[in-house]
Amino acid sequence: MYEVRIIPDCNLLTFATLLSSRSYPLDDTPQLSPELAAHVERVLRVAMPTGPGISLSAALLRRWFKPSFAGLERLPSQPALFVGNHSLLAVDATIFHLLMHYDYGRFLRPLGDKTLFANKQYADAVIQLGAALGHSEVVMALMSEGKDLLLYPGGTYEAVKQPEQRYELMWKKRYGFVRMAAKMGYTIVPFAAVGPDEYFDQHLTGPEVQQARLTQLLIQLGILPADLRADLIPPLPAGVFGSPLPKPKTTYFGFCPPLDLSGYRGRDLTEKQQMKLRGQIEEAIDIEIKNLLLRREQQRHRDGLLRRVLNL
Repeated sequence: MYEVRIIPDCNLLTFATLLSSRSYPLDDTPQLSPELAAHVERVLRVAMPTGPGISLSAALLRRWFKPSFAGLERLPSQPALFVGNHSLLAVDATIFHLLMHYDYGRFLRPLGDKTLFANKQYADAVIQLGAALGHSEVVMALMSEGKDLLLYPGGTYEAVKQPEQRYELMWKKRYGFVRMAAKMGYTIVPFAAVGPDEYFDQHLTGPEVQQARLTQLLIQLGILPADLRADLIPPLPAGVFGSPLPKPKTTYFGFCPPLDLSGYRGRDLTEKQQMKLRGQIEEAIDIEIKNLLLRREQQRHRDGLLRRVLNL
């Protein structure tokens, strides 16, 4: 058996200290195809975004959502794979990603679904923000370069969830991120988010949109594919006063104790080990979600009248 070590709390001053891009060379780094190698090279050329636009975006997000981060002292100084619960329409990822690098100096590389990256316009836009294709060989190549990574194992399933599935982890049988992190001896940082799942109500749920006459007509006309994946069909959102503008729900992010998987470096996990490690991560996130929900209830009285009205 290999020991999973909980990393002790570290000083906040370590946030801005990222290890050099060649900190974690491995002899077993995968040999990439020319296409994937070009993708990785393009991603690595993207530096942490700066400038007035980023500053303005960060200011607007802080003003609208009032985000707070708990457990910052738990963040390790070494590069890590950040793993969390995803929210409806994935607005949480934008907030978390931007404020992590703007406020705390951690430039996370979000990992995305291959179906989304098949759209060139989407791929071009998100790569400029540091995102990368969530292909196993791409992920391991980025780990070998010592990069901070951001992953939502629930992916689009959680991003198009129905109202009764708020704050529910929908990871299905996804264990690849655990296998890769262990193989590369990487650290996993579980984290939770509370608030983003309530930015929108739903005029129509994803399944209702899929069955709508307009959707079926678009499929018949060949505009939409007949085998359109259910997890790629978003609901019709209802934000502020029923509009597409997300409600200004006070937002909480909380970091769980990180898991140092360096003891597994270069080794392949058994199925039992994968299940155990993923179970630990899920449990930590579930507990943190409950803690953040409690904190929100205790602090709800701090919301002003205007914010309460906009959240109706």
